[in-house]
Amino acid sequence: MRVPRRAGGRLRIATYNFLHGGSARRGGHWSRVVRELAPDLLLAQECRPPEAAPGEEFRPTPADTLVWAPAGSGRWGTAFYGRAVAATPIDIPGFRGWVVGAELPAAASPAGKPLRVFSVHCPAGERGYVRTMGAILDRLAPFGDGADLVVGGDLNVVVGVRGPDEPVRMSRGERELLARLADELGLIPCWQTANPGRPLAQTLRWSANRAAPYHCDGIFIPAAWAPALVACHVVSGPEWDALSDHNPVLAVLDAGILAAPDGPARPDQR
Repeated sequence: MRVPRRAGGRLRIATYNFLHGGSARRGGHWSRVVRELAPDLLLAQECRPPEAAPGEEFRPTPADTLVWAPAGSGRWGTAFYGRAVAATPIDIPGFRGWVVGAELPAAASPAGKPLRVFSVHCPAGERGYVRTMGAILDRLAPFGDGADLVVGGDLNVVVGVRGPDEPVRMSRGERELLARLADELGLIPCWQTANPGRPLAQTLRWSANRAAPYHCDGIFIPAAWAPALVACHVVSGPEWDALSDHNPVLAVLDAGILAAPDGPARPDQR
């Protein structure tokens, strides 16, 4: 899928799992994402810092923010990248390397209030993905006080509500997680919100069944931002398939609507 290039007044948020940090044959993830998707905010999983990644030429500038922490064995980890923005790292105890956060001050946030962004790569943990993701939400929920939240990444659970006819089934635990994201954190899934009524798009080509439309990579934004959501794409193509078994997800928002004096209008006010 070809993705629209950066346009004035747009906020572009992307998430991407690099697959084991890349390799000598699969390098240049950072460069391709930054060049092709032009994200303002990038949530990366299973990545290495650019200077440690094979074949990588991309380097953040002094004006950028890059926060990275190792996960598991430490060969790869999770990262947040903010283009031309100064952000403060946020530590999530118990999930270092799996959840990486950063806070943009109100002056740098499109909606004029602090913005706390979390890149999540949910591990299986001791009790499985659903319960581990529930524990992560327990840690993230308080950060919504006095700030906007953006949460995204490879959650290893479905990141949208599946219809009854979709080939991959949805568990009750996954439904409860989506309800918590909506009710407790006030968040909506970008892809499903921008593509209503469509079956969930494939974001993971799992080796056990590469045709199954697993939809575990996504971006969640405040429900109040829904009127500003212009589009959300699952980016695909041979060049992306060669880099990872995950597809990038890109959400595009109208920053002008977010920055309006009264904030985004509710759908019934437009």
